[in-house]
Amino acid sequence: MTLVAVGIGLAAAPFFLSLRPAIQVIGGILFLLHSILDGCDGELARLKFQESRWGGVLDFWGDNLVHMAVFAAMSFGLARATGRAWPLACGAASVAATAASTFFVYARTMRGLKEGPLYTSVSNRPGSTIARVVDALSGRDFIYLVLLLSAFGKADWFVVVAAFAVPAYFVALVAVALSDRRALAS
Repeated sequence: MTLVAVGIGLAAAPFFLSLRPAIQVIGGILFLLHSILDGCDGELARLKFQESRWGGVLDFWGDNLVHMAVFAAMSFGLARATGRAWPLACGAASVAATAASTFFVYARTMRGLKEGPLYTSVSNRPGSTIARVVDALSGRDFIYLVLLLSAFGKADWFVVVAAFAVPAYFVALVAVALSDRRALAS
């Protein structure tokens, strides 16, 4: 199920190369379908008692690979439409920050062996205010905005937002890690 969800998400990316609303909407629907199926794969594994560390890791990395592919396609589509290079810089910033955030979260919360769910929070102290805020920002609600923008043929505008938002999210992850470290030291 995870591989199907990732495949659908990756299939969404090329649709964001176009500026035509109908084409972008197809990409937006596939991107949303990826998100829905991604939410189902863990539930299905738990129901069938087939949860595994490998499945959790595959799910985590697959989701982030899809996000990076979509951001890259949006930036290429916008660069092609405008004839300018700045959208490629926006895409590079959002893809690089997504990769950095993915590696950071994996290293901090998922790398070691542990009991229970593989990933529950970006923090070792999930009850702290900063951890709750960053956990809320780690959701996939942005996909609805991408779908809405797609209806107007403007999904590629999202990469401009992502060029600032995703690096800011990475900075917030580092702040959570520093906050966790300070709390452990005291």
